[in-house]
Amino acid sequence: MTWSLPHPPTRLKLALLIATFALFGNGLQAFAWEGVCLETAARVNHQEGLPPHMLGSIAITESGRMDPDSKAKVAWPWTVTSGGDGQYFPTKAAAVAEVRRLQKAGVENIDVGCMQINLKYHPNAFASVEAGFDPETNVRYAARFLKDMRQSFGSWSDAVRHYHSADDTRSLAYAKRVAKNYYDLTGAKPGTTAEKPTRQVASAQPQPSPKGKPQSAQAAPSRPPVRVADAEEIARQRAEARAEADAFRQKKLAEYLAHKAALRDG
Repeated sequence: MTWSLPHPPTRLKLALLIATFALFGNGLQAFAWEGVCLETAARVNHQEGLPPHMLGSIAITESGRMDPDSKAKVAWPWTVTSGGDGQYFPTKAAAVAEVRRLQKAGVENIDVGCMQINLKYHPNAFASVEAGFDPETNVRYAARFLKDMRQSFGSWSDAVRHYHSADDTRSLAYAKRVAKNYYDLTGAKPGTTAEKPTRQVASAQPQPSPKGKPQSAQAAPSRPPVRVADAEEIARQRAEARAEADAFRQKKLAEYLAHKAALRDG
């Protein structure tokens, strides 16, 4: 596979719609985080000059899960994988606790975060376990690794393959899954006009895959997935939700303080 994929037209429809959610319950928390991997991937992808949607396609391949509410496939930041399918934890704290538990039990082969960076093969990737689950830190490390792989092997398609494994059979199967998720994310159709990357290639020594052993592929979505092109709209929705929650809390706090002052003065 070569990374010669079409750049799709901008899509403004938001596939991730949540009509109602509790201001202080799990609904707001889930809404706030379910788009963060793709948002971060889209921004870092642009900043680092990677081929369009490369990081987002890999994120879905690595930590993708079906969201029970939106019925869309999202990359989940609190994903932990060790010797099997990924586990999707509801919070960062829960994911960190699972990694600590595995490490205490002597397990080293652990993948973490949006891009599922392997802590065994990349022991110096993050300053701490907590940092490994920070979406910005996790995605930026993946971007640097992909650029190093491109320099080592000469093409973006080979960089994607070696992101997962140095084994030809495993890496080719992985690249096909990434390509499928690219088409699902962007709505592009295979076989359309290709883009040709133009960045210069330099020679360098190969590096270990961030994944180590291959993991099971995630199930394909039964309904249209979240589009990477919707990242800005998702960010806006999240900001509005937070602003509404903050305003509500400030209003209730002001009412409480006024009531308390009235009781004291009376």
